[in-house]
Amino acid sequence: MESASQPTAPAASRPERPSSPSTALATPSAGALARPTERVPVSLVERQTERARAQRRLLLRKIGIGVVVVALLVGLAWLVLGSPVLALRSEEIAIDGVGTTVTSEEVLAVVGPSVGVPLARVDADGLREELEAITTVRHADVARDWPHGLRIVIDAREPVAVVAADGAYALLDRDGVRIGTADAAPEGMPLVTVPLDSEATAPTLDAVLTVLGQLPEEQRSQVATAGAPNPRSITLVLHDGAEVRWGSAEESELKSAVLDVLRAQPARVYDLTIPRSPTTLQ
Repeated sequence: MESASQPTAPAASRPERPSSPSTALATPSAGALARPTERVPVSLVERQTERARAQRRLLLRKIGIGVVVVALLVGLAWLVLGSPVLALRSEEIAIDGVGTTVTSEEVLAVVGPSVGVPLARVDADGLREELEAITTVRHADVARDWPHGLRIVIDAREPVAVVAADGAYALLDRDGVRIGTADAAPEGMPLVTVPLDSEATAPTLDAVLTVLGQLPEEQRSQVATAGAPNPRSITLVLHDGAEVRWGSAEESELKSAVLDVLRAQPARVYDLTIPRSPTTLQ
């Protein structure tokens, strides 16, 4: 018996497998990918050119600063050395130390030609030397007082004694400098009996004048005469007739103080040769 042929069943269609995620995603195009910015190479020549420009700018800046500094310095120099803005003014000249032997007029006669000169150019040392050339000036200090003045301090020579000379009386300061002449001995000024203008007696005269110069004004006015045979044997005769045996010029300050104490006791002689052991004679 023929077996009936059974129709072949059609093959069941297989379900399609889903695509894998890696293949399911769309692959981006090459143009869509971000690319790093490419540097354009700078040539060596361009670098050197830029460096040269920077150096020129720096040089020009330095030159500009230098020009400004020089201009400021020139302007300042002109202001100080050439401008009347900082010139010496007569009303700004201060003078100290003038008195009986040196007058303000004498000082201004020396300083006057410098009025109107820029203060920086005023020769202070030269003015000092000119002032000290005046016989009655022992020492002078001259200093600029900015912006328009001068400060002048005079150490004047003051007479401390008179000496008979050539029929008149020479006025001497404590250094023995003759600073004037009088027809008669000024009242209240000691008369020195040591000869003047003698090399042999010069040390003795110096010692006597040193003592008189160190005496206070009140004590010196009490001295009628002062003399000595040598520098270590100075004797003062007071107006009341008392004799003061001074000795040398050493320790004159102490001797002066001792004499003040001893004068409280009237005496004919006050011996201060040894000031720490003074004696008196009635």
